[in-house]
Amino acid sequence: MKEFRVEMISDETMSVWPCCQLGTIPIQDLAERERRFLAASMPEAVTAIVVCHRVTTMDEWTWYQPADGPERCDADDHVFGVCVSVQKRLEEHGLRSEIVDYPGESGLQFRFVARAAGLGRIGRSAFLLHPEWGPWVHLRVLATTAPLAESRARHCQNVCIECDQCADACPAGAITEDRFEGLRCRAHRRERGEYEPVGQTRVYHWCLACAEACPIGDRPRRTR
Repeated sequence: MKEFRVEMISDETMSVWPCCQLGTIPIQDLAERERRFLAASMPEAVTAIVVCHRVTTMDEWTWYQPADGPERCDADDHVFGVCVSVQKRLEEHGLRSEIVDYPGESGLQFRFVARAAGLGRIGRSAFLLHPEWGPWVHLRVLATTAPLAESRARHCQNVCIECDQCADACPAGAITEDRFEGLRCRAHRRERGEYEPVGQTRVYHWCLACAEACPIGDRPRRTR
């Protein structure tokens, strides 16, 4: 019987969920911070799998705070379901995996793992920019004992066209030519009360000015 490799489920996953792509990267090829995190959470894992979902409506990327649990959104619920399916597929071949906890402060920045897996490049706005979908993606990460057929890092061409539209649109002035000032972005959003859910549905109104200004990818449609 042919030895199972992670790549064997990539095309299978996309045939079932064309809104998603899988990226893979040997854990040993990640940057030190990401490598340490995965080694601590699952020492026997050798591969990181990134599920990248294309967001097509603003509703699915609207976060809300249920009364009985952590914040969530439809996009994350969907991607978690894809992760569970990938996990079950691996289990069928006697391979272990763990889904990295999210949301909250997981300690792992998914966009850096996705970049290393060749799913995109990080733009000036600090978003991962997918070559086709732009910033409109939602990510999840699994660690697994499954090996890769080609144990090497993958690289994506530069996606950002340096048009300055995200910098011009940023209400906090957090995007400059050579850096993204995350503390300034966070302080501005906190002043606007973005970290507190509002209304009966306890929705978060996150700032998406930089993503909406980006010309890469199709902006999600509003359905409500």
